[in-house]
Amino acid sequence: MSETYYLMGMIMDFHTSSEEDGYFLCTATLSSGAGAPPNRHPNDQESFFVQKGLVEFTVDGETIHAKPGQFVKVPRGEIHSFRNPTDEEAEMLILNVPGSIHENVFRICGTKLSPGSRDWPSPEPDLDMDWVAKICADEGLEIVS
Repeated sequence: MSETYYLMGMIMDFHTSSEEDGYFLCTATLSSGAGAPPNRHPNDQESFFVQKGLVEFTVDGETIHAKPGQFVKVPRGEIHSFRNPTDEEAEMLILNVPGSIHENVFRICGTKLSPGSRDWPSPEPDLDMDWVAKICADEGLEIVS
């Protein structure tokens, strides 16, 4: 599988399809300051493996500064968020099981790029966060304020 999307300061390369493989795996490259807002999803297990840079996670109120080689598992339904707090790009693998929630949200809300592209969109695509929150809710992912 070779699909690449841009969403909220992240370039995501899809490696699997939840429909075909039973899980969703992607590589996410995060620009400075990029990340996911606090959210939860009771039907999707999510785990992260940092490969490059520093990623700051908040899971159930606990802050974790994950460096390359660190694994962060988010219990199903737990409120969590992440962001790149540095001026350098960060990269991580994201694993979702069964994964259709995240795969669908990334496809619907993201901007499709050429497979494997590392060209950051310019200008930044307009993104209506109320619309994103509605799509997320429709897919089973709750954005928590």
